[in-house]
Amino acid sequence: MSGRNDDWGYDEVGETRADATAHSDAKQISAEETQGSKEKTSHGKADPGARAIRLPSSEPESPLKNLKDLYAAPAWRGCIDTFDNWDIRGWALSTDNVMGSVGLDIFLCGIHVTSTTTRYNRPDIDKIVGLPIRAGFRINASAISTEAAANIFTQLKKIADTPQIIGDILTIKIADNDVILPFTDKLLAEKIEVSKILPVLDAIIASQVRNEYISVRDQLISLPVPEENDASEVKPIAFYLPQFHPFPENDEWWGEGFTEWTNVVGAKPFFPTHHQPHIPADFGYYDLRVEDVQQKQIDLAKRYGIKGFCYYYYWFSGKKLMTMPIDRHVEKNLDLDFCLCWANENWSRRWDGSESDVLIAQRHVEEDDVEFINSCIEYFKSDKYITVDGAPLLLVYRISLLQNPEATVARWRKIVKSHGFPDLHVSMVESFGLTDPNAYGCDSSCQFPPHGVVAPEVNHKIKDLDPTYRGKIYDYKEVVRSEIARPAAEYIQFRCAMPSWDNTSRKGKDGNVFAHSSPELFEAWMSYLCAQARVNLPSSSRFVFINAWNEWAEGAHLEPDAKNAHAFLNSVRRSLSHDRGLVASLDSLPDDEQIGAVTVGDVKSLVQKLANANQQLQGLIKNHGGSVSDRASPFVAVDKSWFEVGTITAGDRVWLDNINGRPGHDTKIEFFSRQQTLTLRGWIHSPAMLLSPSLPVFVSLSPTDRSGFSYFAKIYDRERREDIINSLNLSESSVWCGFSIKAALNGVEPGRYSLQFLLSKAGDIKDLVPVPTYIELVVS
Repeated sequence: MSGRNDDWGYDEVGETRADATAHSDAKQISAEETQGSKEKTSHGKADPGARAIRLPSSEPESPLKNLKDLYAAPAWRGCIDTFDNWDIRGWALSTDNVMGSVGLDIFLCGIHVTSTTTRYNRPDIDKIVGLPIRAGFRINASAISTEAAANIFTQLKKIADTPQIIGDILTIKIADNDVILPFTDKLLAEKIEVSKILPVLDAIIASQVRNEYISVRDQLISLPVPEENDASEVKPIAFYLPQFHPFPENDEWWGEGFTEWTNVVGAKPFFPTHHQPHIPADFGYYDLRVEDVQQKQIDLAKRYGIKGFCYYYYWFSGKKLMTMPIDRHVEKNLDLDFCLCWANENWSRRWDGSESDVLIAQRHVEEDDVEFINSCIEYFKSDKYITVDGAPLLLVYRISLLQNPEATVARWRKIVKSHGFPDLHVSMVESFGLTDPNAYGCDSSCQFPPHGVVAPEVNHKIKDLDPTYRGKIYDYKEVVRSEIARPAAEYIQFRCAMPSWDNTSRKGKDGNVFAHSSPELFEAWMSYLCAQARVNLPSSSRFVFINAWNEWAEGAHLEPDAKNAHAFLNSVRRSLSHDRGLVASLDSLPDDEQIGAVTVGDVKSLVQKLANANQQLQGLIKNHGGSVSDRASPFVAVDKSWFEVGTITAGDRVWLDNINGRPGHDTKIEFFSRQQTLTLRGWIHSPAMLLSPSLPVFVSLSPTDRSGFSYFAKIYDRERREDIINSLNLSESSVWCGFSIKAALNGVEPGRYSLQFLLSKAGDIKDLVPVPTYIELVVS
């Protein structure tokens, strides 16, 4: 933290303990005490205004004499005479201008806490000097910032068991000067019980943290309830590499049958925790020539909240490569939005777009650039193509390679408009140091990590690193921290996150690795980017990009692998929660990092509880008096022999948010007439059951005297309840635990009934599991 200095001893600010013991007894002097000042002088006491540095050995001057003769050395006078539970007082003056205020810098444990000036009356000093000079100063604990208090608390905690000399804790310097104010002999001789002054610091830290909790709580509570099909929702778009199928050029350049899988399979780890090779899980080493693969990819992406793919478009002076998946997307009208990113660099054997070993080159002359945009029109016209206010979104990987980018983009716009579009939205990929899209005539930029990220190289910290490894290893945790701290751009910028990155499968010992990546850190990064997109981007273009869906040879893929399965995809889905971004920055910090008396883990826990409470409160606000489907379910008399009802499982229960519009969680008994309808809204807690919308759930009324018929009403309206999943840490199988029902009682015989819910088991809907409510209904 800022201001922290581990070498915080008194010597740090220029004085030794030997010097400190030579300082004068300069406590606050009363009028009566001045009568005894000569006696003190006769006992060898030092001048209270003595310069706060070691002086040559000589007879110490009288305090009265020195203060009366302001022309004598030293130029600065003053001392610290009070330290009482962080109430610090003293005085100071300049002999050059006794009426002027003196600036002071206050240090605690070597940490600069605050600056102040002399401005309080000190009648004792005024009387001696003969002028009302307002030489006093006062500082109390309110001057200590939370950050400084946390650092000081940490330092003092180390020495809390031993009484300390004041000089080891407090230092006050004349501002812009090396002079240090001395203490009175009495104060210097006192020992401070550190354990008795720590609570004040703890209170400062706790007060600020509590204020931050309240601020976060207020933000959470004030968040709007997310509406389904919200037009302003954040849209995650994943970059998609269409290379995973053989084609003639690859066969010629790399050998028959070559795809990226060839590199992926052969990857080797270079240190014990190095995650290589990446072994695909759900789809295996797939071949995109198989149509079903792409459909399954799209189904999986949609399930986890991905709103589109950004296909790399390989177009070289009229020659297209690897467009089969893109063409299929258009021809089959696959149910996912998409856009194009023109990979407009040379394709080289070195995999880096360099001029060395070029396999196929880009020319970037005017006629080529015009032909390129014409080749895109067929894709732009697809119903699934992503647009910004009707303008097709086109990304360009290296816009700076164009001969005249501004003129080229202007020509593109004219051509696109001629095909009936209102405009073309060109987004400059932030690769190879590019940052300002306006300089190239573009509408926006798009981040492309690891390009442009900041992280330290940590090769020297990696244990048992293969000595033959020549690449660089970076810390993914630091990437997340720096990206969360990155200030908002002054232009439209689409932020981008990467789940991980490691191209050693392509480059072997020369590849680079971002170590310590994890789904949790990726979720923190994504959550923050989603929150920022809601704040900084127009509703029509709230895109957050992900590098990538399937860059397996760069270790950057959302597609499941054998190690992480669906964890990165789950991170994407969770990051789309409206309040998730507020706590994302905490997730990049270790739980045991200390913030004064509390840890980051404590803060995370409380904020998560606040977030969950907010979700439940929002649900209650939405549900209380909210509309329930007008489609009433009839209660039907059921013969007990028709179904097999099991026994109640301990811990299973139903929580009723409301019964007929009134809070239902404390209800024990309700009275109804047969002319009424029973309206319920709530959620079911039964962790062992699969709460799929496809499996029937019934409300049951069973006579309390166990005679006569039971009545069943089917629940048609099921609801996703992420708030409950988060609060109770339930599995995804319980996400459909919410329900609402309006049921007609006109078919129910008068009587007293117990209310319970019946869940169908997968495989046999006649096998029912009861979940009680412990509520009785009296029907008259």
